[in-house]
Amino acid sequence: MKFIKFLYLGTLLTLMTLAQLTAQNKNNAASNFSNGSDFYVNAGVGFNGRGVPFYLGLDYNALHPDISLGGSFGINNWEEYHHNHYHKYNSWNITFNGNYHFNKIMNIPNNFDFYAGANIGYYQYSESRDDIYYDDHRKYHNGIGVGIQVGGRWFFTEKIGLNLQFGGGTQYTAGNFGVTIRL
Repeated sequence: MKFIKFLYLGTLLTLMTLAQLTAQNKNNAASNFSNGSDFYVNAGVGFNGRGVPFYLGLDYNALHPDISLGGSFGINNWEEYHHNHYHKYNSWNITFNGNYHFNKIMNIPNNFDFYAGANIGYYQYSESRDDIYYDDHRKYHNGIGVGIQVGGRWFFTEKIGLNLQFGGGTQYTAGNFGVTIRL
């Protein structure tokens, strides 16, 4: 848990430093984070000790200049065979989120986007093992989860950027990294 707190703090400090470095450029004057785009499409990979999770999300930015609503779908499948040991893990989730974007109040240029918010969603995972310790052991779990997230985006063109988000609750990962496209 301490590691995640330090990761949050490190991300926040990095984003604030990058914002200060580009604040002198008059072409990057602070404005609405969406830059006139109503929708963002996000896709990428997650951080997980069991395989590489993938996610796809959509954010809607036209409700309020500093608030977005969105959703995402994530999936993670992982298998391991090792010395007569079999372990299989499958998970997926569908999540809805709301975020507050700090660009205006922190005077962050619009090629950066720093946000934090909450999520709620449904998740399901199954795990099966077959080895000398667990003879065809199966475990299933599903439910509703709630959580919080903090993240940022850096747009290197007018429409395309990179995103990094940390959070939990309904996610199968401690964070995500990927590409964002402004529509």
